[in-house]
Amino acid sequence: MVKLFDQLNKKEYIHILNEKQDFNTYFKEFVHRDWLDINQASEESVISFIKSHTSVIIKPINGVEGGGIRKFVLSDTPNTDLSKIYKELKAENVIIEEVIKQNERMVFGNTSVNTIRTHTILDKKGKAHVIKAILRAGVGDSVVDNYAQGGSIYEVDLQTGIVCSRGKSKAGENHIIHPGTNIVMLGYQIPNWDKVIKVSCDAAEHIPQIGFIGWDVAITQNGVELIEGNHNPDYELLEYLGSNCYYEKITKIISSK
Repeated sequence: MVKLFDQLNKKEYIHILNEKQDFNTYFKEFVHRDWLDINQASEESVISFIKSHTSVIIKPINGVEGGGIRKFVLSDTPNTDLSKIYKELKAENVIIEEVIKQNERMVFGNTSVNTIRTHTILDKKGKAHVIKAILRAGVGDSVVDNYAQGGSIYEVDLQTGIVCSRGKSKAGENHIIHPGTNIVMLGYQIPNWDKVIKVSCDAAEHIPQIGFIGWDVAITQNGVELIEGNHNPDYELLEYLGSNCYYEKITKIISSK
């Protein structure tokens, strides 16, 4: 499976997905939040950004699996020396982003923005197909929803946008109720589902040089927004969460005329 995906993705374009500032720039029509690249921003602009948004997300430019991502809330420490914060961020090679206001139906007793991981494949004509979708929901006070950081994952039916599998997390498998809550996940309807599918396909066709991508899609009140794209997403989740036999499905799509 890994070799197959490596053949579909041209290495010289992978930086667009790996480098968060490149991603936000290239996919600007799908990224609606404010953001700054600390390496390109002045101290004045960074301080102004933090003051205007009061709550921001800090992301390592080359970070993976949610590592190093944190939230800074100005109101928690109103006397913070923002000039010092700027210098610290400058040394870390990060981008800072406005916190996304997600749809209230995407809150599962946690503090992170919860996303849908959609896996897209391009056929020979360059048309995108979503082959699998996974709801990623954070647990407790974590600011990220990543499975690798303790989040729970659930398969979502592509046609209806309804959660169709039991949950899986590092803490265990086969749970129906989201950890730490009384929310029943099996059968849960994801809002704005038609937009999740459309934006995933539109974004995939916007970068035809990369044939397989795992997108992280946030769901807002009236639409959706791309968080990031991954050229090497969690391949094992294609086979070991919910439905399986994806090698056959993928080869059928990429070989069809």
